[in-house]
Amino acid sequence: MVGKYDLMRSNVGNREARKKKGVIVYGSCVPTQFPDLFNEVFEQYKYPAFDVCLETVHMNMAGYKLASLISYSHVENVIVLTVDGSPHCIQLHYLVEDIKKHFLHNINTKHLVIEKGVLYEVSERAVRKSRHLKALEKMDS
Repeated sequence: MVGKYDLMRSNVGNREARKKKGVIVYGSCVPTQFPDLFNEVFEQYKYPAFDVCLETVHMNMAGYKLASLISYSHVENVIVLTVDGSPHCIQLHYLVEDIKKHFLHNINTKHLVIEKGVLYEVSERAVRKSRHLKALEKMDS
């Protein structure tokens, strides 16, 4: 059975992550708000899942922990699952893309969001664009 862990209380040399070569990182509110969708993603990918709430943990701390987990456990695939529209959850998508861009270029990322009870995949490009309000403003005009 694949485990579910608290990111900030987990060993960065996680055996399951190392064995499976992948992780799911998700906003800790997802399983309580959308248990069926969470279970669907968990069962589809069969990676160990790490929860974090960026309302309670600074994104820099979570980012360092996540980068260490990916590096030390030789993770190749990272699935991010959050509630769409949350100003805290979106930071988790930003963290993973920053880790990929600046430190661990060879990881594969997938970004999943839940909007009104429906699961959507969003592109890395969408995550990057959402960080630049001026670019988004230009798209609307």
